[in-house]
Amino acid sequence: MHVHKGSCHCGAIGIELQTTRPPHEQAIGACQCSFCRKHNVRAYSDPSARVTLTAHEPKYLQRYSFGLHTAESVVCRQCGVYVAMVLAKADCAWTTINVDTLDERALFNREPIPSDFSTEDAEGRTARRMARWIPTTLVNWPASTIE
Repeated sequence: MHVHKGSCHCGAIGIELQTTRPPHEQAIGACQCSFCRKHNVRAYSDPSARVTLTAHEPKYLQRYSFGLHTAESVVCRQCGVYVAMVLAKADCAWTTINVDTLDERALFNREPIPSDFSTEDAEGRTARRMARWIPTTLVNWPASTIE
């Protein structure tokens, strides 16, 4: 098992990624939506991995939803770092993380693969995310604003 820790710049939002594959074998995505392009996100998701997101300072956890409003982007309002996109339903959560928030981000060195999801409807997008994103544990996390 490979364990990678990270956080936003100020440490208010922590990440722990557990995966069975080494970083250089991980596929990295480059979503083509305007939010991800403006943040130059290198996205990571793998349904066989596990992530724990911890709000060490919940008051700095800023969520932003756009487009189809099927998930929330997580940004630290203290330091401004985009951390992850979270889909939460009932007691389950899935994420795609910004691999550049990991302490060992340079080890995730594969070229990002561009992806365009603009033709999806809300139901299809949610189903894809639940199938392909990382099962996630949210610690000290405020309730989702998406119903």
